[in-house]
Amino acid sequence: MPPLHVAALTPLRVPWPHAPITLADSLRIVETPRFDEKNWGFWNLRRTEEGVLERTHWLRADAECEWHDRDRVLSEMTGLLRSSMLGFQLWAPVGWDGIIFGTRAAGSDVLTVENVSFAAPYFVSHWARMLDIGKFSPDTLPVLIEGTVQGLTSHSVRSINPFQFLELGLQTAVNHERAGALLWTLGLDALLAAERQDRFAARLKRLLGPETLLFPEDFAGRRPVYTVADVASGIYDLRNLIAHGKEVVAEYRERIKFGFAPPSLAHLAVEGWTYELLLRESALLALIAALRKVLADGLLAAVAEKKTWERWLDSSASTNQSRHHASHGE
Repeated sequence: MPPLHVAALTPLRVPWPHAPITLADSLRIVETPRFDEKNWGFWNLRRTEEGVLERTHWLRADAECEWHDRDRVLSEMTGLLRSSMLGFQLWAPVGWDGIIFGTRAAGSDVLTVENVSFAAPYFVSHWARMLDIGKFSPDTLPVLIEGTVQGLTSHSVRSINPFQFLELGLQTAVNHERAGALLWTLGLDALLAAERQDRFAARLKRLLGPETLLFPEDFAGRRPVYTVADVASGIYDLRNLIAHGKEVVAEYRERIKFGFAPPSLAHLAVEGWTYELLLRESALLALIAALRKVLADGLLAAVAEKKTWERWLDSSASTNQSRHHASHGE
């Protein structure tokens, strides 16, 4: 009997504006797959349900196996897709529905559903809702996905925790944004081995560069002007208020004049932002930028070694150039 071809697939929440891409040997972004709907009723799947099945682009992993081994292989591939979608958020934090289809192919491009799994969906932040991923380079995506999988499957708690706190925050923020921001700050704290505000702010500035802009450019070309130095201490202050169950004081809840460049787009005002919202969004983008830095610069092994990593964080050599593009796919 020839090997069985199996595939695990999950839909992207936004259309893929680039050419189809292979991310790893078995992992690629494809256009909408064709499903055999004969067993649709068994899975209670409906094509009109939230439009998920009509998404134009999907992340897909393929493998071949023996018939009796298909459940194990599909389970492994489901785990790979889940880790890969977390890595996708490092490239562009556009959220995820959390649904994964395990399928088999019988000599054609039509897929028969073997199982359906549901993870908690990922939050789409306020600024992320205004992004155009067509402006992001796909060239960095394979490195971010491969690094995320490597980090999550490592045997180092120091390497695993920042990724897990990122995911827990994305899942939690769907229903409670403040709790999500707390978890993102815990992820930063774990990565920076800080444990107190002054060291947290200093190490974050050294890792990313104090003048680094955290927010990526939106679809209209606006780039928020907030740097790592502007928000580092505030992120930790907000963390303390939330973690200790204190009232978020009035100065955090008051509306701010949201600053962005270039001035020529000033007529496209960003309304309704408070200082607290700015810090919540900054916590997410700072954790994303920090993990991108670790993966892009090959620092994951250093993170696992406490003394080596803290010495690197506290060295002047770790300071980045100002205005580094930290939080999008350039």
